Amino acid sequence: MAEVVTLGECMALIYPAEAVSLEVCSDLRMDIAGAESNLCIGLARLGHSALFISRVGADPLGARIYKTLQKEGVDTRAISTDPNAPTGVFFREHFLDGQRRVYYYRNGSAASRLNVEDLREEWFTGAKILHLTGITPALSASCADACQKAIEMARERGMKVSFDPNYRARLWDEQTARKNLLPLMKQADFLLMGHEDARALLEVEGAEESLRAASVLGPSIVVFKQAEEGAFVLDAGEIVNVPAYPVEKVVDPVGAGDGFDAGFLAGWLRGLPVIDCLKAGARVGASAVQVLGDYHGYPAEAEVFPPERR
Repeated sequence: MAEVVTLGECMALIYPAEAVSLEVCSDLRMDIAGAESNLCIGLARLGHSALFISRVGADPLGARIYKTLQKEGVDTRAISTDPNAPTGVFFREHFLDGQRRVYYYRNGSAASRLNVEDLREEWFTGAKILHLTGITPALSASCADACQKAIEMARERGMKVSFDPNYRARLWDEQTARKNLLPLMKQADFLLMGHEDARALLEVEGAEESLRAASVLGPSIVVFKQAEEGAFVLDAGEIVNVPAYPVEKVVDPVGAGDGFDAGFLAGWLRGLPVIDCLKAGARVGASAVQVLGDYHGYPAEAEVFPPERR
Protein backbone atom coordinates (compact mmCIF):
# COMPACT_ATOMS: atom_id res chain seq x y z
CA MET A 1 0.00 0.00 0.00
CA ALA A 2 1.46 3.33 -1.09
CA GLU A 3 1.04 6.63 0.75
CA VAL A 4 1.27 8.72 -2.44
CA VAL A 5 -0.04 7.89 -5.90
CA THR A 6 0.95 9.77 -9.05
CA LEU A 7 0.81 9.26 -12.80
CA GLY A 8 2.71 10.62 -15.74
CA GLU A 9 5.66 10.07 -18.04
CA CYS A 10 9.22 9.13 -17.24
CA MET A 11 11.60 9.46 -20.19
CA ALA A 12 15.12 8.51 -21.07
CA LEU A 13 17.38 11.55 -20.73
CA ILE A 14 20.49 11.99 -22.87
CA TYR A 15 22.91 14.84 -22.24
CA PRO A 16 26.55 15.83 -22.89
CA ALA A 17 29.01 14.91 -20.17
CA GLU A 18 30.48 18.40 -20.47
CA ALA A 19 28.92 21.85 -20.73
CA VAL A 20 28.90 21.93 -24.54
CA SER A 21 26.25 21.71 -27.23
CA LEU A 22 25.03 18.42 -28.63
CA GLU A 23 26.36 19.53 -31.99
CA VAL A 24 29.97 19.28 -30.90
CA CYS A 25 29.98 16.92 -27.91
CA SER A 26 31.68 13.53 -28.18
CA ASP A 27 30.67 12.06 -24.81
CA LEU A 28 26.97 11.48 -24.05
CA ARG A 29 25.43 10.24 -20.83
CA MET A 30 22.06 8.61 -20.23
CA ASP A 31 19.69 8.84 -17.31
CA ILE A 32 15.94 8.92 -16.64
CA ALA A 33 13.81 11.94 -15.81
CA GLY A 34 10.23 13.09 -15.37
CA ALA A 35 8.41 15.33 -12.91
CA GLU A 36 6.30 12.59 -11.35
CA SER A 37 9.03 9.95 -11.25
CA ASN A 38 11.37 12.53 -9.69
CA LEU A 39 8.78 13.11 -6.97
CA CYS A 40 8.50 9.36 -6.33
CA ILE A 41 12.27 9.04 -5.96
CA GLY A 42 12.37 12.02 -3.63
CA LEU A 43 9.63 10.57 -1.43
CA ALA A 44 11.21 7.13 -1.37
CA ARG A 45 14.53 8.59 -0.20
CA LEU A 46 12.64 10.42 2.55
CA GLY A 47 11.14 7.18 3.81
CA HIS A 48 7.72 7.31 2.15
CA SER A 49 6.05 4.92 -0.29
CA ALA A 50 5.05 6.28 -3.69
CA LEU A 51 3.34 4.44 -6.52
CA PHE A 52 3.95 5.57 -10.10
CA ILE A 53 1.29 4.85 -12.73
CA SER A 54 2.80 4.99 -16.19
CA ARG A 55 3.62 3.20 -19.43
CA VAL A 56 6.96 2.49 -21.07
CA GLY A 57 7.81 0.97 -24.41
CA ALA A 58 8.96 -2.62 -24.91
CA ASP A 59 12.51 -1.39 -25.42
CA PRO A 60 15.79 -1.07 -23.47
CA LEU A 61 14.93 2.50 -22.44
CA GLY A 62 11.69 1.35 -20.84
CA ALA A 63 13.53 -1.44 -19.05
CA ARG A 64 16.07 1.06 -17.77
CA ILE A 65 13.33 3.30 -16.37
CA TYR A 66 11.63 0.39 -14.64
CA LYS A 67 14.83 -0.95 -13.10
CA THR A 68 16.08 2.47 -12.00
CA LEU A 69 12.83 3.34 -10.25
CA GLN A 70 12.67 -0.06 -8.63
CA LYS A 71 16.23 0.32 -7.37
CA GLU A 72 15.28 3.71 -5.90
CA GLY A 73 12.47 2.13 -3.91
CA VAL A 74 9.56 3.40 -6.01
CA ASP A 75 6.47 1.20 -6.23
CA THR A 76 6.61 0.13 -9.89
CA ARG A 77 3.72 -2.35 -10.06
CA ALA A 78 1.57 0.20 -11.93
CA ILE A 79 4.09 0.68 -14.76
CA SER A 80 2.94 -1.28 -17.79
CA THR A 81 4.81 -2.11 -20.99
CA ASP A 82 3.20 -0.97 -24.23
CA PRO A 83 4.33 -3.16 -27.15
CA ASN A 84 3.01 -0.68 -29.72
CA ALA A 85 4.65 2.58 -28.66
CA PRO A 86 8.19 3.66 -27.74
CA THR A 87 9.55 5.07 -24.52
CA GLY A 88 9.83 8.85 -24.67
CA VAL A 89 13.28 10.41 -25.02
CA PHE A 90 14.63 13.90 -24.53
CA PHE A 91 17.98 15.58 -24.88
CA ARG A 92 19.28 18.34 -22.64
CA GLU A 93 22.17 20.75 -23.14
CA HIS A 94 23.71 22.57 -20.20
CA PHE A 95 26.15 25.47 -20.37
CA LEU A 96 28.53 27.18 -17.97
CA ASP A 97 26.41 30.34 -17.85
CA GLY A 98 23.51 28.33 -16.43
CA GLN A 99 21.47 28.14 -19.62
CA ARG A 100 19.63 24.92 -20.50
CA ARG A 101 18.15 23.79 -23.79
CA VAL A 102 15.82 20.81 -24.05
CA TYR A 103 14.71 18.79 -27.08
CA TYR A 104 11.75 16.41 -26.63
CA TYR A 105 10.99 13.28 -28.66
CA ARG A 106 7.84 12.14 -26.89
CA ASN A 107 5.01 12.42 -29.45
CA GLY A 108 3.23 9.08 -29.62
CA SER A 109 5.19 7.72 -26.67
CA ALA A 110 3.93 4.85 -24.56
CA ALA A 111 3.15 7.15 -21.63
CA SER A 112 1.14 9.50 -23.85
CA ARG A 113 -1.26 6.57 -24.32
CA LEU A 114 -2.17 6.45 -20.63
CA ASN A 115 -5.94 6.33 -20.16
CA VAL A 116 -8.59 5.71 -17.52
CA GLU A 117 -8.29 1.95 -18.01
CA ASP A 118 -4.75 2.15 -16.60
CA LEU A 119 -6.16 3.14 -13.21
CA ARG A 120 -6.99 0.36 -10.75
CA GLU A 121 -9.01 0.92 -7.61
CA GLU A 122 -6.64 -1.12 -5.45
CA TRP A 123 -3.79 1.27 -6.23
CA PHE A 124 -5.70 4.11 -4.56
CA THR A 125 -7.08 2.19 -1.60
CA GLY A 126 -5.34 3.22 1.60
CA ALA A 127 -3.29 5.98 -0.05
CA LYS A 128 -3.26 9.46 1.48
CA ILE A 129 -2.28 11.76 -1.38
CA LEU A 130 -2.78 11.88 -5.15
CA HIS A 131 -0.14 14.09 -6.75
CA LEU A 132 -0.55 15.36 -10.31
CA THR A 133 1.27 17.85 -12.49
CA GLY A 134 0.17 19.93 -15.45
CA ILE A 135 2.57 18.03 -17.68
CA THR A 136 0.54 14.82 -17.85
CA PRO A 137 -2.74 16.29 -19.18
CA ALA A 138 -0.71 18.09 -21.85
CA LEU A 139 0.49 14.82 -23.35
CA SER A 140 -2.84 13.68 -24.82
CA ALA A 141 -6.60 13.75 -24.36
CA SER A 142 -6.50 10.28 -22.84
CA CYS A 143 -3.89 11.43 -20.31
CA ALA A 144 -6.09 14.38 -19.39
CA ASP A 145 -9.04 12.04 -18.89
CA ALA A 146 -6.89 9.79 -16.71
CA CYS A 147 -5.93 12.75 -14.50
CA GLN A 148 -9.55 13.72 -13.98
CA LYS A 149 -10.55 10.12 -13.27
CA ALA A 150 -7.69 9.79 -10.78
CA ILE A 151 -8.99 12.84 -8.90
CA GLU A 152 -12.46 11.30 -8.74
CA MET A 153 -11.04 8.01 -7.45
CA ALA A 154 -8.97 9.87 -4.86
CA ARG A 155 -11.95 11.87 -3.64
CA GLU A 156 -14.02 8.71 -3.25
CA ARG A 157 -11.37 7.41 -0.85
CA GLY A 158 -10.84 10.58 1.14
CA MET A 159 -7.39 11.27 -0.27
CA LYS A 160 -5.86 14.72 -0.52
CA VAL A 161 -5.12 16.02 -4.01
CA SER A 162 -1.79 17.76 -4.61
CA PHE A 163 -1.22 19.62 -7.87
CA ASP A 164 1.84 21.26 -9.37
CA PRO A 165 0.86 23.13 -12.57
CA ASN A 166 4.41 22.76 -13.97
CA TYR A 167 3.57 24.88 -17.02
CA ARG A 168 5.69 23.97 -20.04
CA ALA A 169 5.56 26.32 -23.02
CA ARG A 170 6.89 23.56 -25.26
CA LEU A 171 3.77 21.47 -24.56
CA TRP A 172 1.06 24.09 -25.05
CA ASP A 173 0.44 27.82 -25.24
CA GLU A 174 -0.74 29.82 -22.23
CA GLN A 175 -4.37 30.10 -23.35
CA THR A 176 -4.72 26.36 -23.90
CA ALA A 177 -2.92 25.62 -20.65
CA ARG A 178 -5.24 27.91 -18.71
CA LYS A 179 -8.30 26.24 -20.21
CA ASN A 180 -7.06 22.79 -19.20
CA LEU A 181 -5.19 23.41 -15.96
CA LEU A 182 -7.38 25.89 -14.08
CA PRO A 183 -10.14 23.26 -13.61
CA LEU A 184 -7.54 20.89 -12.12
CA MET A 185 -6.13 23.63 -9.88
CA LYS A 186 -9.64 24.21 -8.52
CA GLN A 187 -9.83 20.58 -7.41
CA ALA A 188 -6.55 20.60 -5.49
CA ASP A 189 -6.13 20.62 -1.72
CA PHE A 190 -2.45 21.51 -2.05
CA LEU A 191 -1.50 23.78 -4.94
CA LEU A 192 2.29 23.81 -5.35
CA MET A 193 3.09 26.36 -8.06
CA GLY A 194 6.16 28.11 -9.35
CA HIS A 195 6.44 31.75 -10.34
CA GLU A 196 6.33 30.77 -14.03
CA ASP A 197 3.03 28.97 -13.40
CA ALA A 198 1.49 32.04 -11.78
CA ARG A 199 2.58 34.29 -14.64
CA ALA A 200 1.30 31.99 -17.38
CA LEU A 201 -1.88 30.63 -15.78
CA LEU A 202 -3.05 33.32 -13.35
CA GLU A 203 -1.52 36.29 -15.22
CA VAL A 204 -0.09 37.78 -12.03
CA GLU A 205 3.40 38.50 -10.70
CA GLY A 206 4.83 38.37 -7.21
CA ALA A 207 4.30 36.11 -4.23
CA GLU A 208 1.37 37.81 -2.50
CA GLU A 209 -0.54 38.53 -5.71
CA SER A 210 -0.02 34.96 -6.92
CA LEU A 211 -1.02 33.39 -3.61
CA ARG A 212 -4.16 35.50 -3.30
CA ALA A 213 -5.21 34.83 -6.89
CA ALA A 214 -4.65 31.08 -6.51
CA SER A 215 -6.49 30.86 -3.20
CA VAL A 216 -9.68 32.09 -4.89
CA LEU A 217 -9.67 28.85 -6.89
CA GLY A 218 -10.29 26.84 -3.74
CA PRO A 219 -7.14 25.00 -2.51
CA SER A 220 -6.80 24.89 1.28
CA ILE A 221 -3.03 25.39 1.04
CA VAL A 222 -1.26 27.35 -1.72
CA VAL A 223 2.53 27.28 -2.07
CA PHE A 224 4.51 29.68 -4.24
CA LYS A 225 8.02 28.54 -5.19
CA GLN A 226 10.41 31.30 -6.23
CA ALA A 227 13.84 29.67 -6.52
CA GLU A 228 16.51 31.73 -4.74
CA GLU A 229 13.80 33.96 -3.23
CA GLY A 230 12.55 31.02 -1.20
CA ALA A 231 9.03 29.66 -0.87
CA PHE A 232 5.81 31.23 0.36
CA VAL A 233 2.65 29.59 1.64
CA LEU A 234 -0.87 30.88 2.10
CA ASP A 235 -2.50 28.83 4.81
CA ALA A 236 -5.71 29.88 6.56
CA GLY A 237 -5.35 33.38 5.14
CA GLU A 238 -1.80 33.95 6.41
CA ILE A 239 1.27 34.28 4.17
CA VAL A 240 4.52 32.84 5.49
CA ASN A 241 7.93 32.87 3.79
CA VAL A 242 10.78 30.39 4.15
CA PRO A 243 14.12 31.55 2.69
CA ALA A 244 15.88 29.37 0.15
CA TYR A 245 18.19 26.83 1.72
CA PRO A 246 21.79 28.06 1.18
CA VAL A 247 23.89 26.38 -1.49
CA GLU A 248 27.50 26.97 -2.49
CA LYS A 249 26.93 26.64 -6.22
CA VAL A 250 23.97 25.96 -8.50
CA VAL A 251 25.07 23.27 -10.95
CA ASP A 252 21.73 22.19 -12.40
CA PRO A 253 18.36 23.65 -11.32
CA VAL A 254 16.30 20.97 -13.05
CA GLY A 255 14.46 18.73 -10.60
CA ALA A 256 14.46 21.26 -7.77
CA GLY A 257 10.72 21.93 -8.01
CA ASP A 258 9.87 18.22 -7.97
CA GLY A 259 12.21 17.75 -5.03
CA PHE A 260 10.51 20.61 -3.21
CA ASP A 261 7.14 18.93 -3.74
CA ALA A 262 8.51 15.66 -2.35
CA GLY A 263 9.86 17.38 0.76
CA PHE A 264 6.64 19.31 1.33
CA LEU A 265 4.42 16.23 0.98
CA ALA A 266 6.75 14.18 3.18
CA GLY A 267 6.38 16.82 5.87
CA TRP A 268 2.60 16.73 5.59
CA LEU A 269 2.57 12.93 5.79
CA ARG A 270 4.49 13.24 9.05
CA GLY A 271 1.93 15.66 10.45
CA LEU A 272 4.34 18.61 10.57
CA PRO A 273 3.17 22.24 10.63
CA VAL A 274 2.97 23.84 7.20
CA ILE A 275 6.01 26.01 7.88
CA ASP A 276 8.10 22.88 8.53
CA CYS A 277 6.73 21.26 5.38
CA LEU A 278 7.98 24.32 3.51
CA LYS A 279 11.41 24.01 5.13
CA ALA A 280 11.64 20.34 4.17
CA GLY A 281 10.75 21.21 0.59
CA ALA A 282 13.39 23.94 0.48
CA ARG A 283 15.98 21.53 1.85
CA VAL A 284 15.32 18.88 -0.81
CA GLY A 285 15.14 21.45 -3.62
CA ALA A 286 18.49 22.93 -2.58
CA SER A 287 20.14 19.50 -2.63
CA ALA A 288 18.86 18.92 -6.15
CA VAL A 289 20.53 21.98 -7.69
CA GLN A 290 24.04 21.15 -6.50
CA VAL A 291 24.59 18.19 -8.81
CA LEU A 292 23.96 17.39 -12.47
CA GLY A 293 20.79 15.41 -13.08
CA ASP A 294 17.17 15.64 -12.01
CA TYR A 295 17.13 13.52 -8.86
CA HIS A 296 20.70 12.51 -7.99
CA GLY A 297 21.06 15.20 -5.35
CA TYR A 298 17.89 14.33 -3.45
CA PRO A 299 18.81 13.73 0.20
CA ALA A 300 18.06 10.79 2.47
CA GLU A 301 15.53 10.93 5.29
CA ALA A 302 18.14 11.49 8.01
CA GLU A 303 19.44 14.60 6.23
CA VAL A 304 16.05 16.31 6.22
CA PHE A 305 14.14 15.08 9.24
CA PRO A 306 15.77 14.88 12.70
CA PRO A 307 15.14 11.72 14.78
CA GLU A 308 12.18 13.22 16.62
CA ARG A 309 10.43 13.86 13.29
CA ARG A 310 10.90 10.30 12.02
